[in-house]
Formats: sequence, structure tokens, C-alpha cells
Amino acid sequence: MDTMALANLLLDVASAINFIALLWMLRAIIKNRNVLRGYSIVGSFLTFVSIVGFELAYHLLGNTIGFILGWFTVAFWFIAFVYSLKQKLRSPKQNKPVS
Repeated sequence: MDTMALANLLLDVASAINFIALLWMLRAIIKNRNVLRGYSIVGSFLTFVSIVGFELAYHLLGNTIGFILGWFTVAFWFIAFVYSLKQKLRSPKQNKPVS
């Protein structure tokens, strides 16, 4: 087995594990939506951007399984980012100076 074939196989396995982890996260969120309140806006955004980068790499490598499974993760982190941003914009300013 050459190096590229091994790399693609490892990426397929990692993508499948990532997809299973995503399903567990979704299960937790469906049970209790307040779980999303603890997500960092910057962390969610950076995770979203990095996974889009992985998606581009999967496409360039021709890794179909990783590419397909990865879009579910991209969608999840985009929604997590939007939700956390929306929550931040809705919440009243807690650190107002006392005059």
C-alpha cells in the first residue's frame, strides 16, 4: 500500500469517527439546547473555518468519504457559531460600569 492510499484510508476512518462524535453532540443538544450557550463565539467560528479548510483538502485529494461526511460537521459548526453569536447579541451587557 502506497503512502497516499494509506493517508486516504486514515482520513476515511478519522472522518467516520468525527461523524459519530457529531451525532453524539447533536444528541446532547437535542436533549438540552442550553448546552450551546457554553460555546465560544470565536472558538466556534475558528472551528468552522478550519473544517472548511479540511473540506478543501479532501476535495483536492479526491477523498469522497471525508468530503461528504465533513459537510455535516461544517453545517453543525456554522449553526453553533450563528447561535452563539445570536445569544451574545441578545444578552444584556453584564459588564456595564457603575456610575
